Amino acid sequence: MSEEKIPAESMSTNGAQVIPKNLPIELLPLYDWWKANGSQFLITAVTVVVVLGGAVAFKQYRDNKIDGVNKALLKASSLEELETVVAQYGSLKAGNAARLRLAKAYYDASKYEEALNAYETCISKGAPQGFAEIADLGRAHALEGLNRLDDALAAYQAFEKASAGHCLQPQAQMGVARIYTLQGKKDEAKKLLETLKAQKTGDSTWEMAVANLEGVVDRYEPRAARSLFDAADAAAKTVPAPSPAAAPVPAPVPVK
Repeated sequence: MSEEKIPAESMSTNGAQVIPKNLPIELLPLYDWWKANGSQFLITAVTVVVVLGGAVAFKQYRDNKIDGVNKALLKASSLEELETVVAQYGSLKAGNAARLRLAKAYYDASKYEEALNAYETCISKGAPQGFAEIADLGRAHALEGLNRLDDALAAYQAFEKASAGHCLQPQAQMGVARIYTLQGKKDEAKKLLETLKAQKTGDSTWEMAVANLEGVVDRYEPRAARSLFDAADAAAKTVPAPSPAAAPVPAPVPVK
């Protein structure tokens, strides 16, 4: 590389751009580029560093939060502890795993309204990967627990259609059979269970579950509807006859 220098006479004396003294000629293009673009280059470089640093910091923050959720979830064993975990981490996507467990705990405690709300919140926030089907099916169970039979039937059938071949599909089919039974459609329920039993031949776990449900369907008898007059008459018959020494029992008041 030539070491030829720019003579000192090339220095400007009239306010124009000044070229550094003894700058090698080979570096003159680089110097010109730097004078024209150097400040913008520095701004861009600093921006990139700040953005990358922020991304790394955010990732670290997110990982720490996820780690906190997982540890808290492992320690939680009661309904109250799960509620605390969800209250603390529920705004995070990772907190939905805790919300899913809380929904199941509500359902097991027969708190079906709370379970339904938790499942629906979990679905709306985006259930953890691989758990969306559990949230959908859990919502159907909660609706069934609330005796919202038409809504539960629609939820089970939607799951059955959307999740063909999924390992939980038989649970949805049995849910449909239960709703049919509660609606007085025992023949349709039995037909559905027969089809499911034929599909699950060789799977002892499912065969036993279907057989147990078949027994429930066979034994189920819907309660006969009674008018208020019938209820009043039945209540009157349970009142013991008064003894001679006792005060007379008022006659039942007719229900209007």
